[in-house]
Amino acid sequence: MHQRYAAILGIENLELNQHYCPNNTNSASGLIQSTEPLTLNKQLFTDIKLSAQPMVINSVLKGSEMQLTDDKLILPTQQLSANDKRALWALMSEHLDKL
Repeated sequence: MHQRYAAILGIENLELNQHYCPNNTNSASGLIQSTEPLTLNKQLFTDIKLSAQPMVINSVLKGSEMQLTDDKLILPTQQLSANDKRALWALMSEHLDKL
């Protein structure tokens, strides 16, 4: 359940154990799969960093799927489609909600 809804309904927000999460980014297989840096458009990178505050994103890497781990953002390509941008926003929102 989303943290906001849990607060509104006055119930405890429960999260799955990391072992059961479908996108387990803490497991050895889910960690950064590539160390190849990805060069984004300067304005896009600035916008991502501003919208992700208070999280800090220091580097963008190329990987098979979109992930946000520590201060690294992993994207499949440097050119993001509208669907990619929606997925990126959802990913960042998920991490921001946990802060």
